[in-house]
Amino acid sequence: MRPKDQTKYNAIINSSLELVKELGFTGISISKIAKQANISPATIYIHFKNKEDLFTKLYTKIRTNMSNGALQGIHEKMDMEQIFKSIWINSFSYNLNHPDYLIYREKFEKTPMMENIKQEDFELYIYVENLFQRGIKKHIFKDLPIPLLISFAFVPIITLLNFHFEGVINMDENYIAEACEIAWNALNH
Repeated sequence: MRPKDQTKYNAIINSSLELVKELGFTGISISKIAKQANISPATIYIHFKNKEDLFTKLYTKIRTNMSNGALQGIHEKMDMEQIFKSIWINSFSYNLNHPDYLIYREKFEKTPMMENIKQEDFELYIYVENLFQRGIKKHIFKDLPIPLLISFAFVPIITLLNFHFEGVINMDENYIAEACEIAWNALNH
């Protein structure tokens, strides 16, 4: 087996991101990815079993990177509000700086490939779920199902980022802080 070349791997990833952004998942083939990356299709199979494996591993990598970005600087000495707001702002900032990742994630989550993914596989999901469970027990957060709390807390980030990228609103530092405050207030008593 030939060794994996990091430059070619990066070209595969970048080409996949670009093509998904342009064409969505149904319009992409291994040969299109290879052509875009300026490599042989056989090179892709050194790194991935097939197209679905490539797309799923890329999604997993993106979600892991998003988790790492969101949890950056979080420590248990922080109070619940500080932790929540840090995760919220870190999530917003990470996605603001990686718009192609956000586009990829949104498109991937609308495909049947998502059936093989469990939210519990991602550190951020587990961390936030535990945070909300603790917050409910301490009567900081409303006693509602956690998916409902997550929806009101973090899904607006995606909407606000899309508005920002479309030019509907410029999400500057002040608006980011205000939006974070609204999310916090929606959850607590």
